[in-house]
Amino acid sequence: MGRREKRSAMTGRTHLAVGAAAAMLAAGPAAGLTGLAVAAAGGAAGSVLPDLDVRDTAHPWRERLTRAGAAALLVGALVYDAVSGASLAREAMARGLGPLLLGAVGLVALACAARLSAHRSFSHSLLALAGFAAATYLVCPPLAPYLALGFATHLALDALTYRSLRLFWPLPHGFSARLCKTGGVVDACCLVAALAVIALSCWRALS
Repeated sequence: MGRREKRSAMTGRTHLAVGAAAAMLAAGPAAGLTGLAVAAAGGAAGSVLPDLDVRDTAHPWRERLTRAGAAALLVGALVYDAVSGASLAREAMARGLGPLLLGAVGLVALACAARLSAHRSFSHSLLALAGFAAATYLVCPPLAPYLALGFATHLALDALTYRSLRLFWPLPHGFSARLCKTGGVVDACCLVAALAVIALSCWRALS
């Protein structure tokens, strides 16, 4: 991967933290620890979905670690929710088998399409955001808005960098604000701010 490619995106850890922080802010302290855990997990999962199209990076272990972190947050939140009363599981099962299967098939199909797409094309589009949100809603409605928000934060952060993303795919035109690069000051500031929001959200929920 060339130097320009390396500088064309925020780091995975920044996407993960900002997605989780935005979702926790949206949930608010009234959601309690369980609600915040679900929100953070949904936001984190949504924040890594656009980069399913990344197949070759300068540091592939970082991509794997970011995805593993999002998966761990999601599994942890679901386990915590189950221990706390399984509200997500009850709501999902109450919708019936049909929506669950349709949503699951939709998620798999969208993930495959994102994986096979060129970087910053379909997977970084508003169409993909809507598709993942709709499929998630069929499987687990409470998780869908947080996943969509995390996905949106990824698109917003990448739009600040040097490489264009095709928000309105399949239209060919892309957008790039060309304001920052990977590992730069803006990237670091976003990461620190997101971690501060996460810590503050947890503190407010506990107080």
